[in-house]
Amino acid sequence: MAMKLRRFIGTDMRDCLRQVREALGPDAVILETTRSPAGVEISAAIDAGPSTPPARGPSWTLPADDEPAGPAVVVGRATRPSPDYAPPRQATAAGASDYDRLREELASVRALLEMQVTRLIWDDRTRRSPATAGVLRKLGQIGLDADVAERLADAAVARDANGTWTAVLRTLVGALPVATTDCAAGGGVFAVVGPTGVGKTTTIAKLAARAALQWGPDAVGLVTADTFRVAAREQLGTYGQILGIPVHQAADARELAAALTALAGRRLVLIDTAGMSQRDPRLGEQLARLATTTGGADAPVRTLLALPANGDARTLQEIVDVFRGASPVAAILTKTDEAATLGGAFSVLIRAALPLAYVTNGQRVPEDLHFMHGREAWLTKMAVELIRRDPRVISDDELARRHTEVADHACA
Repeated sequence: MAMKLRRFIGTDMRDCLRQVREALGPDAVILETTRSPAGVEISAAIDAGPSTPPARGPSWTLPADDEPAGPAVVVGRATRPSPDYAPPRQATAAGASDYDRLREELASVRALLEMQVTRLIWDDRTRRSPATAGVLRKLGQIGLDADVAERLADAAVARDANGTWTAVLRTLVGALPVATTDCAAGGGVFAVVGPTGVGKTTTIAKLAARAALQWGPDAVGLVTADTFRVAAREQLGTYGQILGIPVHQAADARELAAALTALAGRRLVLIDTAGMSQRDPRLGEQLARLATTTGGADAPVRTLLALPANGDARTLQEIVDVFRGASPVAAILTKTDEAATLGGAFSVLIRAALPLAYVTNGQRVPEDLHFMHGREAWLTKMAVELIRRDPRVISDDELARRHTEVADHACA
């Protein structure tokens, strides 16, 4: 059966329908309607081959002045449906599969277009300010999050218009929040908090060993409040036995208060808290216990937050957000010897304005504990050394994606 297909362009839908009726007759079928610069464009078809004329009687058609309601309608006038009319068939499994495939292809096209747009924005930014783009690339190589890198880029370019590595590193050193006093050297009661596996017990042993060497073992006391981890008391007890420092156990708030009272004459008391995930529902109870406990002579229990340098930026940010309720006075960056990059830790510390007091880079007690004040350049150099171990180079597409997203969030 041959079909006669024609296209019509009119100023509006009524004009097009008039042209269709005049050219093809009232039995024409509308296949497609689109808007065009000239007005409305219609594709219509009619059977051009011989056919047996149907029984006389009105067929199902639209009124002449009505616009078509679907992709294929009959032009003319009618008052009742044709007996040959059948409703549209439901989509078959093959049709549904085609639809899913089309949706995936459209999603791929959209992602490609978004990437092209972000790349165009990045390329334009690179042309307008090549020094700033160069600084963002250097900070990205260190591993800093894009929002923090954006904050530091202008300062680095202001320091050196060429955006050299020296200017970038000096800007980073100046942006790192660092504790100006050695918390443990000043004495007091400190609880080291943080999620499980960050090295709290070993860090406490390093702090205690250093204090014992400085003031003698009689000036230091240890308390373990970790009743969840198997052999937690034995581990800290072993360190205490080696150092000649007493170790008390506290399973609840009453025992913790009693232990602190017994150690009231000590110059430095360190509390090893239970290692819990930042998502553990019991964590709030432990932090509340510390907040309501006082040391000897009503001295407050101050907290130090242990952060693992080998964690990714999102995990570190979650840890800082959750343990903010403990009001940490400073942070301890652990496991720097196991980290592939220090950029995530730097980003979190700068974003939270949390002073960094100590860095640990090994298991030796107490040699692998370092007070950070005055050693910011040493830590930054460590971050640069990690870049040299990783031969991968951050691509322009990745830089475009990161910094265009940051710009979108800023404008939202």
